[in-house]
Amino acid sequence: MSKLADQVMADRAARDAARAAFDAHYGALKADIEERGVAGRIADETMEQAKEVFDEAVAVAEAHPGVIGGTITALLLWIFRTTIITWAGQALEPVLEKVKELGSEHD
Repeated sequence: MSKLADQVMADRAARDAARAAFDAHYGALKADIEERGVAGRIADETMEQAKEVFDEAVAVAEAHPGVIGGTITALLLWIFRTTIITWAGQALEPVLEKVKELGSEHD
């Protein structure tokens, strides 16, 4: 019976220690919420996550600069595609007219 009583006492001590740790954490959280409010905690957490994502993006960009350069180039080409097509058409117009002239001479 002594072993069982010792086990019960050890279990109670462990429970009490866990409860004390929980109460301390809960008290700190409650004080923080009262100080900053829920919106402040959410804003802080959001900013922290955004900083982590930005840091990860910077690390990827530093590891693969060619991919980043290619992506930026592709985006710029896509954004200015109509302007580029217009310029290319204007630049090739004399060549196309010359080809038409040569084609009509051989007919």
